[in-house]
Amino acid sequence: MTRLVSPLVLPGQIVAPTPAQVSPAIPMGLPPLRDLGAADGPRLSIAVMDGGGRLQDRGAVALLGWSPGDRLLITLVKTSVVIRRRPDGVFVMPRKPYVALPAPVRHGCGALAGSRLLLVADPIHDVLVVHPEAAVQSMLRTFHTSLSADEEAS
Repeated sequence: MTRLVSPLVLPGQIVAPTPAQVSPAIPMGLPPLRDLGAADGPRLSIAVMDGGGRLQDRGAVALLGWSPGDRLLITLVKTSVVIRRRPDGVFVMPRKPYVALPAPVRHGCGALAGSRLLLVADPIHDVLVVHPEAAVQSMLRTFHTSLSADEEAS
């Protein structure tokens, strides 16, 4: 019988999963980002993640209408996390209305306890997208680069 043994991780160490430890991505059909200014558009918020992976923003869950017992499919897409309510979901919404990121997902997106994460809750598509700080910084760098290019062109 083959048994998998976890590597020894000392407190304070960050260990990224090896390619063999990461399961292949499940196609999620990520919906396009709708107009953030629309009345029924996605809601943006910043959430702090605690040591257990819980996102401390219950407003996003309330906006999506997710309830205790709902099944969730949580997938890592590059460095961001896509969470959908689906009958084949492996994870279950707890009694308290919050979402928790499983450890492999936290490690895959680089989120640590105390990390601030950008949440995009889209009730029309019934999806919560979680962007870690590194992804937000990358988006901002790209945006600021485009601002500089526009400024130089004018």
